[in-house]
Amino acid sequence: MAKHIARFRYQRFTRGRAILAGALVLGLGATMVLAAWTDSENVKGAFSASTFNTESSTVSGVWASNTTSPGAGLAFNATSMSPTVSLYAWVNVRTTAASSVGGSIALASASTSGPLVPVLEYRAVGTKAVGTICDGSAFTGTPAFIAGSSSTYLAVTTVAVPSVASPITAPGGELRYCFEVRVQSGAANSYQGQAGTVNWLFTGISN
Repeated sequence: MAKHIARFRYQRFTRGRAILAGALVLGLGATMVLAAWTDSENVKGAFSASTFNTESSTVSGVWASNTTSPGAGLAFNATSMSPTVSLYAWVNVRTTAASSVGGSIALASASTSGPLVPVLEYRAVGTKAVGTICDGSAFTGTPAFIAGSSSTYLAVTTVAVPSVASPITAPGGELRYCFEVRVQSGAANSYQGQAGTVNWLFTGISN
């Protein structure tokens, strides 16, 4: 009988401790919620975009934004072409005074028309000196070719892949490109008296 009473008392004591512990845990949780404080801070940023614009010139001192085809006319004087006889013309490209960042310029594509096109070939070089003479001497030595090479020409329907990008500064940075165009060696007599046009597209990408 005494053992039974002792066991009963022990069980009541254990349940009491468990209830008390639960009460303590609940009380501690309530105290942590009441102790929290909040505050906030705001920040902001201001942003503005850069400007990158280009224009071109094929006549000394005359600049314009030629964004649509056919654009500025290259002065080839190409009215009496013969096989392997080269003709030359230049175009200058610059960033405008409003440009706030520099970038790069690359010959991106060519579009053509006319029956003479299949036998026309070309090559081109770029220079930072916009006063460089554009004739056969521009292709001697180690010029920076953007199309063709010292020993090869491209069909006028194609451009170099990958394209050769030339860096350009801003504002007012200038580049000169010199084109050499000729009728292929061995062109058939049926091309005599024929004509063709080529529109080259330069693309500028900002840094």
